[in-house]
Amino acid sequence: SPACIDDIARSAAEAAATLNRYPDREFVALRQALADYLSRDTPAGVVPEQVWAANGSNEVMLQLLQAFGGPGRTAVSFAPTYSMYPEYARDTNTRWVAGRRAEDFSLDLDAARDLVKTEQPSVILLPSPNNPTGTALPPAAVGELCEAAGDGLVVVDEAYGEFRRSGVPSALELLPSYRNLVVTRTMSKAFAGAGLRLGYLAAAPEICDAIRVVRLPYH
Repeated sequence: SPACIDDIARSAAEAAATLNRYPDREFVALRQALADYLSRDTPAGVVPEQVWAANGSNEVMLQLLQAFGGPGRTAVSFAPTYSMYPEYARDTNTRWVAGRRAEDFSLDLDAARDLVKTEQPSVILLPSPNNPTGTALPPAAVGELCEAAGDGLVVVDEAYGEFRRSGVPSALELLPSYRNLVVTRTMSKAFAGAGLRLGYLAAAPEICDAIRVVRLPYH
C-alpha cells in the first residue's frame, strides 16, 4: 500500500545515516518482531532465540543444508514439490532422494516413514501447504516424521502458511514437542514483499546456533 511504501522510505532514510557502520550481526530487533508475529500461531509462543532470518527463504534452506547436510548426508522430500529443493541439495553436495506423494497429492505417511527409515536423511523438506499442489500436512503426520527422523531435521516449509485453510494449524504448535523440527516462513507471498528478500525460521535455539557456523559475516 502507499502507506507501507512511505513507511519503508522513511525507515530507509533513517538507516542511511548509519551506513558507515556494519549492521547488527544478530539482527535482534528483527528477530524479536518476527517472534512476536509467529507467536500468534502457537499457544506456546516463540522467542527471538528460536528465530533465524536470511536473504529470502532460499538462503534459509541453503544454510540449513550447509549446516546439517553435505557430503555423505541425504536430503529427502516427496514429489511433486518445490523444484528448488534438489538445487539446494546439489549446491551443498547433499545426496537428494525424492519419494512420491499419493494420487491426491497428500503425503502417504506409511510410504514416507519407510523411505525415512531406509534413507536415514539428515534433512527432510516438507512444504505445507505444498507447492505446487496446495495440500497441507496434518500435525500428526509432522509429529510422526519427526519421530521417524531420529537426529535428522524435519523442515516444514510454510512459505504459503498464511494461506492455509481455516482451522488448519501451523506446525509451529509442535515446536515444544520436537527439537528436530524447523518451521520456515517468508515475506514474499502473503506480504507481497518478494523484493525484500526476507525469509526466516523458527526452531530450537541450538539449531539457530548451528546456522551461525555457516552464515556469511553479514548475510
